[in-house]
Amino acid sequence: MLNPSLDLAGLAREFAQRRRLRIHGVLAPDFATAVAADMGRLPYQWFCATGKGVGVFDPREIAGWSRVQQQELQRELHTAASRGEGFAYLGFRMADAWRVDVPDSPLGRLHRGIAASETLAAMRTITGADTFDQAFAQATEYRPGHYLTRHLDDPAGESRRFAFVWGFTPAWHPDWGGLLQFYARDGRPLDSLAPGFNTLDLFDVSHVHAVTYVAPFALHPRHAVSGWYVKGDPLR
Repeated sequence: MLNPSLDLAGLAREFAQRRRLRIHGVLAPDFATAVAADMGRLPYQWFCATGKGVGVFDPREIAGWSRVQQQELQRELHTAASRGEGFAYLGFRMADAWRVDVPDSPLGRLHRGIAASETLAAMRTITGADTFDQAFAQATEYRPGHYLTRHLDDPAGESRRFAFVWGFTPAWHPDWGGLLQFYARDGRPLDSLAPGFNTLDLFDVSHVHAVTYVAPFALHPRHAVSGWYVKGDPLR
């Protein structure tokens, strides 16, 4: 699945410096274009955190709510986000790709490829670790008003080792937000990365990060496949 021209040894040296990096041209260009087209056709659900728990909604259901109901949900979302406890975005579990299209669709091939033995071997070379053997992945679409507040990807009871973001956003302006933003443990902003196309952001789960608020004037969605390389958990 990976672009055969990748310099894995060079990427490993870069990754070792800060335990995170962005890889450009990670897939064959035609394949990346095909995956991007697939992502624009997915039956996404709306994932959000209200402070009372995680909500998963059909966007068509929310569109049918009264204005008062919609405003109340937005109030709950913003209250939670103001405390750094929130997220709101469109998501699609990659495991569900089998029910949307034939298994050999570009998205289905990507899903298989993320945890294929040759991809795992490449990721082990880059990270210098052999502490993972499976993956969990979710396709995401961020539109105006969407965000993911500052957090770590290492919840208790799970075996996440490295986080990944495979980027499939052909056109983006940094002023639109939607940046992958890294932070120091005290909250100081560090590096930020604009949504990319045919990119892979790979980092260990010790990094505090967020996806910044997508501005109301963003003209295109932010498409990515994000998730984790994990130890021992089944591919879901």
